[in-house]
This record gives sequence, C-alpha cells and structure tokens, in this order.
Amino acid sequence: MALGANFLGATSSLLSRDEATRNFARSNRLDVLYPVNGYTRCYSSSKGYEFIVPVNYLLDQTMASRNATRGAESLDPLSARELELRSRNVSEPDSAYGPMGSSGEENVSVITSAVPRGFDLGVFGGAGEQAEWLLNNVLAKPGSGKTGKLIGASQRVIRGVTYYTFEYTIQSDQGWFRHNVAVFATRGSTLYTFVAQIPESRWLSMRDSFFAMAESFRVFVPSG
Repeated sequence: MALGANFLGATSSLLSRDEATRNFARSNRLDVLYPVNGYTRCYSSSKGYEFIVPVNYLLDQTMASRNATRGAESLDPLSARELELRSRNVSEPDSAYGPMGSSGEENVSVITSAVPRGFDLGVFGGAGEQAEWLLNNVLAKPGSGKTGKLIGASQRVIRGVTYYTFEYTIQSDQGWFRHNVAVFATRGSTLYTFVAQIPESRWLSMRDSFFAMAESFRVFVPSG
C-alpha cells in the first residue's frame, strides 16, 4: 500500500535508484503516476505526444479545463506556403506547465496544428536555416521591438520522425530577456510545436532540465 500510494516518496525513490531502473520506469511510463528522478510525464494519448517536466511544474488548470470543454478543435489544413508564413493562424497551447507561484515567464507548452498529410518540414531546409527564418520572420522580425539570437539548431530522426531542436534567445525593447528551447515535428497531418522558455537570468540553473524536457519530447499515433 505504501508503494502504491508513494508514501513519503517511497515509490519514487525506488524507481529513481539507478539508471537501469529509471530507464525501465520511463519506458513503461510509470512516471505518469510517480515522479522519477525529479520528473513527471505529460502523456496525451488523444493528441499523440509526451514529454517529461520537473516535478515542481504544474499543469495550467485553466487551459486544461478549456481543452476539456471545447473538445478536439483543429485548424483548417494549411498549405506549405501558409505554414511557412504561419502568422495567419495563432493556436492556443494544447498543454502548458510552469513552476508553482511563478509569473508565467517560465513555462513549457505544446501546440498541435493541422498540416497536409505527409508534409515535411525539411522542405524549408535544414535545422539552422529553419531556425534563422523563424527568428527573422516570425519571432523577432524587423519592427517588432525584439532581438533574436540563435544559439544552436539540430535535427535527429527517431522511429521515422524528424525532430528539429532550436535554442535561441529573445530580448525585447520592453525590458524582458528570455531563453528558449523549441522542438518541431510532424506526424501524419499534425505539426507539433514544443516550446520551453525561461528568463535569461534563470537559464544556467535550469539548462539541464530544459534540455531534458526537449530531448524527451516524442510524438506518436493518437489512440483516440
């Protein structure tokens, strides 16, 4: 009973005791129920994505309630050109997490958008080209009062899905300065956008956690 209820963190401690046990727990998604090595899992079977978040990150309950009441709502299918410009439609995050008591500047969220089936982000070039275009034309375009800087861009293929990861900063004329890690992937007729952001002043203390979240992001066939 103590293990099932995670009494005094007993189950979490057991599942976190060594790398082999942690890998077993995560591969079997036990971290949906119990924190493993300081992280829990966001698992959306209906939308087809998952990732881990620090145990002190909480689900945005307002957003969760809206998503539950409005049901599955997708954008009109986008052409390749409309997807490239991507400023015509703005999607609300499907899920969002952040630390308790924060101002909202530190958070991680996932947006799902409809795209033509079989669409490949690779038509826009490699990871570096995509990231530079996104910064210069969407996130920190001229006249926006924002300055963007690309720190790094990479891509990897996992089980046939290409994941594009961008690390960048955005500094505003209004005084805020944020560090971001984003992951983009497509599967079927869905574009998945994972974005984690944090004030630059907190980046070094949370760097490892942010990359752990980004590297854990996976998409799969929704189950309903």
